[in-house]
Amino acid sequence: MQNPGSKAEMRSTLRAARKDRVPVTDHGSDIAEHITDLEPIANACESGAAIACYANRADEPSTLEVRRALKQAGARVLLPRIEGEDLVWCLDDDSTMATNSLGIDEPVGEPIDEQPAAWIIPALAIDESGFRLGQGGGFYDRALQDLPDDGRGPIIALVFEDEIVQAVPREDHDIPVDIVVTPERVRWLAMPD
Repeated sequence: MQNPGSKAEMRSTLRAARKDRVPVTDHGSDIAEHITDLEPIANACESGAAIACYANRADEPSTLEVRRALKQAGARVLLPRIEGEDLVWCLDDDSTMATNSLGIDEPVGEPIDEQPAAWIIPALAIDESGFRLGQGGGFYDRALQDLPDDGRGPIIALVFEDEIVQAVPREDHDIPVDIVVTPERVRWLAMPD
């Protein structure tokens, strides 16, 4: 995509493409392997650190195998729950999930106040500079905006290969991701100090 246009236009195009996508078989295990092979993730797992992830929607790259693999490797996986305008993070302990008003599965457990060692987040697209186009609610923008510049751990976005684009519309508050993972590959864009 040469001219990214507006965020709303791009979201509409990407959502239609996801809806029309031929179902991909078992890409979750490929994504899980890519993520657990990343050195900062392996280190976080080895130390038993918390890693933020999410429960994917039906049209998103699967995170179920990622979450299982992270837990097997020793990480404590945190999942988001929407509370008002913000995300709170709960332990992914295979307990009850509830579907919220946006159609997203989220944990019903108690929130945990802990800084994750890494962030695995959803996106509709990622551009060549690492800027992400989300669903439009701004939840991840708000969750990431207060992270320290140093020692925050990597921000990893999961997308399909054709959702890595030349440019997405961006605003001053948008935070680029460090790593993009698709079922086919890992692409390092930056790495926090």
